Amino acid sequence: MQIEMTPALSISARPTGLDRIHACLEVSLFLMTLTAFTTLAATGGLDKAAAVLVFLALLLRGWLLGTRRSLLASEQATTLLTIACAAFYAADFFLLRANFLSATVRLVLFVMVVRIYSARRDRDYYFLAIIAFLMLLAAAVMTVDSAFLFGFALFLLAAAATFILMEMKHAAQQ
Repeated sequence: MQIEMTPALSISARPTGLDRIHACLEVSLFLMTLTAFTTLAATGGLDKAAAVLVFLALLLRGWLLGTRRSLLASEQATTLLTIACAAFYAADFFLLRANFLSATVRLVLFVMVVRIYSARRDRDYYFLAIIAFLMLLAAAVMTVDSAFLFGFALFLLAAAATFILMEMKHAAQQ
């Protein structure tokens, strides 16, 4: 299992347009994920331990983005952690007798944390966007509060920016 921590952009190299788009995409996707998680956490349906762990992981990711550093798990580590998440889900649902929704929400949260530290390809970014949408969907199921509307509006803004940047990156690569 290997985890690398390197500067995202070298200071001596002048960033290209594609590098800038990629950096903006990572920030936008992070804000989309953070908004979805905050909306989900605001429902009160998450257990405290999972909420704190995911919040700390997102806080670290935000700090890394702010300092232009990158923390990437190797593909082997990502595979092992994903299998561990699936095993935890099975134990959570069958052995700990959690209900389906709460066990599935924890699975989505933990897979999101694994994925946010292992995103390398475009498909990883799309997968993170889908996970953020699933978190928002779970928040919609778990609440009838009007505060959800505010979180949903922020999510839509972040999602629009993220998908525009994904398309810009794709066009710049062509």
